[in-house]
Amino acid sequence: NRDWCGNRTKQCAVLYLAGEGHQGMRTRVRAWQQHHGVSLLDFHILPSAIELDQRKIADRLIEDISELGISPDLVVIDTLHRYFSGDENSARDAKSLLDTCGKLMHSYGCTVVLVHHTGLAADAQNRARGSSAWRGALDIEVSVKPKNTTRPIEVVQRKMKDAEEA
Repeated sequence: NRDWCGNRTKQCAVLYLAGEGHQGMRTRVRAWQQHHGVSLLDFHILPSAIELDQRKIADRLIEDISELGISPDLVVIDTLHRYFSGDENSARDAKSLLDTCGKLMHSYGCTVVLVHHTGLAADAQNRARGSSAWRGALDIEVSVKPKNTTRPIEVVQRKMKDAEEA
């Protein structure tokens, strides 16, 4: 319920699948709470990577979430690579993880955010690495780029499926 870059936000339950950086995650969340004066936060962290492209594992995750009594509005998978055992260049393998994202969205009516990296080559800096199936399945694609001379970071919308780009 705060403004962010001129947009009103809505408080919601978040499940953050942290494939890396576990040790500092809780400290960063507490620092954010302190900075913004937020005492209660419906924020849950899964601090270990699991293979979400494996159907049985994905089904078990959904069962575990339900058993914990969590009903996330937002699920963040950070990073895609840490939660994926397949070949990110394979459309077939990509579909397995995208199917899991679809199950999460269907089960909880939530939004799923995939954090992924760009390619290393100069011509791949404006797209996610791997199969074009990733981009094809996305509703929205956003790039976060390192600071430049005028801004600490640059946020660039690359795709907006069913609306005009911001």
